[in-house]
Amino acid sequence: MRRISKGIATFLSCFAIFLFMQSFVTGKAEELDTPAVGEFELPYQTIRSATCDLSISSGTASVSTVINGKSGTTSISATVYLEILEGGMWHVYISWPHSGGTDIDTTDSIAVSHGVYRVRMSVSATGSNGNDSFNVNGNTVGY
Repeated sequence: MRRISKGIATFLSCFAIFLFMQSFVTGKAEELDTPAVGEFELPYQTIRSATCDLSISSGTASVSTVINGKSGTTSISATVYLEILEGGMWHVYISWPHSGGTDIDTTDSIAVSHGVYRVRMSVSATGSNGNDSFNVNGNTVGY
């Protein structure tokens, strides 16, 4: 009986420590939350906003890309990648290059079969305020 009581006491002590650590970790994670969209500006010299969005309907994937340059931006180039998940890894299904002066606003479409797809893009821009290069991750869609 003494052994059982000691085992229960040990278990309860460990469980209490686990609960304490769980609340500590959860509290720290909440402090580090990223601000909501629109609460901060992109830290780039040339680009005000950059988004890519994937939708799939009736076997056609459509990718909308919108990039807005800041004042003084002279050249923007972007490569948009539609990727498919195969064998647990992402593979490029197709890519589209785009370029523009101060803004890019395009929609690209392609026929797709059933699967899981995602969109991402690589952006480069130059202007009187400097140069920027960065990547943007879009959404993932199962079809």
